[in-house]
Amino acid sequence: MAKINLLPWREELREKRKKQFIAASAGVALLGVLLVGLIWFFYDQKLNDQEQANQLILSTNQNLDQQLKSLDGLQEKRNQIIERMKLIQGLQSQRPIAVRLIDELARVTPENIYITRFTRTGNKFTFEGRAESPNAVAEFLRNLESSSWYRNAFMNSFLAGAEQPQGQTSLVPRPEAGYGTFVVTADLDEPSIEAVAASQSAVITEEQVVEVSASEVVQ
Repeated sequence: MAKINLLPWREELREKRKKQFIAASAGVALLGVLLVGLIWFFYDQKLNDQEQANQLILSTNQNLDQQLKSLDGLQEKRNQIIERMKLIQGLQSQRPIAVRLIDELARVTPENIYITRFTRTGNKFTFEGRAESPNAVAEFLRNLESSSWYRNAFMNSFLAGAEQPQGQTSLVPRPEAGYGTFVVTADLDEPSIEAVAASQSAVITEEQVVEVSASEVVQ
């Protein structure tokens, strides 16, 4: 005998499939939300990392800017130190020149001449004195020209001395009383001055200047 199911099984099957579909849809939706959340969290972390990297770069640039400013100040201090050291070198190189000029003048002056006045204007010298004769002044000029410190020696004038009047005697004989007066000019031999300055000045390297300026910045 055949069995016939009179219950609404199609409705039950439809409801079952409907519930399965709803459950599957909910699972897919939940999985999609979870996936979107994971993706958002990943990119949010990437964004935070990038912001931190940007902040680090910004702070590094600011530090570099400050260091560049300090380097500018260091370069300025270095230039100032170089200028001061050059000035000191120039002064030190010029110190022995006056002594050498006087010493050279004493060496080139003949015995029958003595200097009463010695003036300098720039690189021009004027010698005033008394000489026994024009020949003595000519010898003085030759000695100046042969010197390594003077050049362009020239006798501007020579005035013969007056004879001592008769009847006037001096307790102490003075041969120079009959000497004539002269005026001689000469120029400074500049290459000799440069040679002396070069020999007197010390060579300063840029590394030493940087070390000095750096020590001043540290102080």
